[in-house]
Amino acid sequence: MITLNDFDTRAPFMAQLNESGDEPVTIVNTIVTPPGLEDDVIEVWRLDSEVMKTKAGNISQQLYRGEAGRIVTNVADWQSAKDLQNAFMSPEFQALLPTYPDGSAAYPHLVRPVEVPGVCLGAPWEQEPASAAGEPAAGPSAIEYVDLCPDVPLAEQFQATNGAFTLLDIFVVPDGTVDQAIHAYQKTGAYMKGRNGFIQAQLYRGIGSSNVLVNLAVWETVRALQDTFFDLEFLDALAHYPAGIRCFRQVLRRAAVPNVCVD
Repeated sequence: MITLNDFDTRAPFMAQLNESGDEPVTIVNTIVTPPGLEDDVIEVWRLDSEVMKTKAGNISQQLYRGEAGRIVTNVADWQSAKDLQNAFMSPEFQALLPTYPDGSAAYPHLVRPVEVPGVCLGAPWEQEPASAAGEPAAGPSAIEYVDLCPDVPLAEQFQATNGAFTLLDIFVVPDGTVDQAIHAYQKTGAYMKGRNGFIQAQLYRGIGSSNVLVNLAVWETVRALQDTFFDLEFLDALAHYPAGIRCFRQVLRRAAVPNVCVD
């Protein structure tokens, strides 16, 4: 059986499904798998994805696997939250949830792409005045990095990674500071675009009252990313994120799943 968990209790997944309107949505669902059962989780995900593909409003789904195991992430696009709700509540889909290995933990969240000038496209961002970017934090970084799966820390994920990869950042932002966080993302994104090894990035914003921001960034190598971590220009940009922000970071690679998605 799989459990559903929320990064932001202000905007739980089940409440997000009730959002009205017909705007497209993206679900980013990260699953922590029981030790040694990653392939079993992926097989059940394949079955429930084949169900979802038959439902009205489904556009696409892509699975990512954690480089050091234990983590899989699904990124799927839907015509609307209502379409996803109808599919999620369908008897065929609900019947598959108990077949996930015991101990599986899912963290689904509904988001939409954000247009960040010079970085990525999406829905227009209704920016606050530039002052919303805030003063730099006192320390080198205002972000607390949290391991979603403590027995597979970020350093181990980096060590297991060869070649191109996708970096997933799930930011949980304090109340009232989402605009400041997006301003800071624009600063870090502009810096990253000028670095060797950077391919692309996309920022997503949680729907409804969500305080969640999701970054999906593609890099050629871990070394290219790590070279940025100690650069003073990057550290200066990073310091503009609001104090109290938490980031769940994972190193992922696109996975091919028969009849669902390719790598």
